[in-house]
Amino acid sequence: MAKSVSLWTLCLLLLASVFVLAQEENAAASANIEIIAQFPDNPFGLITNGQRNNVILSLTNKEAVDYSILSVSGQLTDREDSSKIIRNLTAIRLDTNVSSEATVEIPYTFYSEFAPGELGLTIFVDLLNGENAIRIVGYNGVVTITNPEISWWDPELLFLYVLLGTGAAGLGYLIRDAFFGGSKKTKAKKEEPTVRPTHRDEKGQMVLDESWIPQQHLRSDSPKQSPKMKKRSSRK
Repeated sequence: MAKSVSLWTLCLLLLASVFVLAQEENAAASANIEIIAQFPDNPFGLITNGQRNNVILSLTNKEAVDYSILSVSGQLTDREDSSKIIRNLTAIRLDTNVSSEATVEIPYTFYSEFAPGELGLTIFVDLLNGENAIRIVGYNGVVTITNPEISWWDPELLFLYVLLGTGAAGLGYLIRDAFFGGSKKTKAKKEEPTVRPTHRDEKGQMVLDESWIPQQHLRSDSPKQSPKMKKRSSRK
């Protein structure tokens, strides 16, 4: 008896789950909401790596009741098979009311860091109507992932070049100083002998050049003293 009751309870739970899912699908299908997605910065659906990619979702409520926008999210998938999710994009929470027959613009921003190529992009918008929460697709298409163009005049790139050049120069100086700095020896300066003037002796006194005087005029003996000088010297 207990087994039959548990089986009956399990069947009721399964039926209730199917009923709830059917209600959610009917609510989503009956929601007359129109969404147009635009890429203001990339009109051709080009997604640039490392940069902010903006999407503007124009949502028009064609229902007779008001809706509240809860959040916007997205995912990148394989181009051929959308069930293969490559990455879930960041979800943003909102609290925006959309009146009947009104249109609101929802900005959505995401970043990409993938290999260049084509991927599937799906953007979801979660809405609330009373107690019923529904999810509708705001965009579903193929986008092209590209790398940013390199500019030689980019300030960040120029600063990187200067930094690398300074580091390479400093490293080269250290290597040269470590391996070749001690091999160079300072050459000793040769002391040149001081040349004395030919007209002065070692004591610096004047010396006459006698090479031009005839030999017969040169006095080999010392000059004779005068008689007065002899008397003075003899007295001493």
